[in-house]
Amino acid sequence: MQRLLLVLLVAASYLLFAGGTPWSLWVLLALALGAALISPRRTFAITGRWRSLDLGLVALLAAIALQALPLPVSIVQTLSPHRSRIAEATQLDPFGGTAPGWASLSVDPEATLIALATVALGVLTFWTSRATFSAGGSTRSFCRALTFMATAFAVAALIQKAVSPRSVLFMLEPEVRSASPMGAFVNRNHFGGWLLMVAPPVAGYFVARSKIHPMRRGRWRESIGQVMSSGIVFTAVAVMLIVGVLLLTLSRSALAGLGVAAVVAWRLGRPRMNTERTNLPGTLAVIGGVLLIVVLFVDVDRWATRITQSFDTTTTATSRTAIWRESMPIAKDFWLTGTGAGTFSDAMIVYQESRVWVGAMRRWAHFNNAHSHYLQVLCEGGLLVALPALWSLIALALLGYRAVHSDKGEMFWVRVGAAGGLAGMAAQSVWEISLIMPANAVLAGVAGGLLLYRREHKPGAAPVTPELLTPPPVRVRMA
Repeated sequence: MQRLLLVLLVAASYLLFAGGTPWSLWVLLALALGAALISPRRTFAITGRWRSLDLGLVALLAAIALQALPLPVSIVQTLSPHRSRIAEATQLDPFGGTAPGWASLSVDPEATLIALATVALGVLTFWTSRATFSAGGSTRSFCRALTFMATAFAVAALIQKAVSPRSVLFMLEPEVRSASPMGAFVNRNHFGGWLLMVAPPVAGYFVARSKIHPMRRGRWRESIGQVMSSGIVFTAVAVMLIVGVLLLTLSRSALAGLGVAAVVAWRLGRPRMNTERTNLPGTLAVIGGVLLIVVLFVDVDRWATRITQSFDTTTTATSRTAIWRESMPIAKDFWLTGTGAGTFSDAMIVYQESRVWVGAMRRWAHFNNAHSHYLQVLCEGGLLVALPALWSLIALALLGYRAVHSDKGEMFWVRVGAAGGLAGMAAQSVWEISLIMPANAVLAGVAGGLLLYRREHKPGAAPVTPELLTPPPVRVRMA
């Protein structure tokens, strides 16, 4: 039941417009909580092997919640002396709806609560998926469901881009004229982040299936029949479609993340590749698939233009470097407690200096995000949020490295793919803030669960010991 709810959560997080509306976010949070409560002891158990990461995540949630809590004004002014500037410029009530004499560290408590719900959604999904996969017997079926969903959503996004390029899931059209919707996302970079996290685990699942059902030398008819019936071909096509649609987004940050994911997966899987044979037909099939992706999906001219723009040294008033430069004063003034999670746009009303008229939008440009998740965490959270977030990232990396090197089973490659997807998202976050979308938070939680789960020993099963694996000695009676 928990596995079914987890699959439903992944599907709903995408189909409900990526959780971009408040009502859909609360629906997803209720669904994630219901899935977690199916097995609360296993889901919320803070055990020795994961304790450092779990405590870091709890501290992160507590820090964001503290930003939204009403505190005495004297304490708020001491911890965040510049808060009143933003509150007075953005709200009629500088106390944020609280009683006189009380205020929150966040300049917009409602926005901070929404950000808290998104982070809680990702954490709950991570705990639930880790518990589900650790229970055993569900990792392969979940990967099959994930492959099917990702392929269906990628194909639908491809059709949507051709038939109705300005719509979101064929239903809504963004009011912002400069929006670049694709799939269930208003921002194509966010959709690129979603594909970036789903492609490596699906690719890992393809490698795992090819190892479980290898082609037999000298028996081409039997091998082809076995491969066709095992579903390897469908998984290979799914990987090509997902990566191809990612390239169609023209998201440079997603492309950079995909490169990082490939490098990380290769480095983690290299020791295993040295001990396992790689057949020539499989290698040729992979090379052919890559060439097919390039021919069908890559718009070389547009990608060349995008890459040229990346190396353009001319700094415009709306470039990322300009946004980063004007964000630094926020991080400096709110270094301790931040402006409040989800309040970067409010802070920029006061701190933005660039004034640029955007003809396509028919209004003045407003920097509503930092175009770097790391910088945005510093601005919105200060050390209060940044320290537990950094602690959680370090703990995840260390535990993930240990989990990969201790896995000896066939699903090792799925674990490697999950590590690659998370590393790719970490790289994309240098330029984007894709993880603020609930759908991406859910996928990040699933990838974390696939990376860190540990198969539990089934009760009643005989433990596998060296003695059981060693054949008994053969006694030869002498005449």
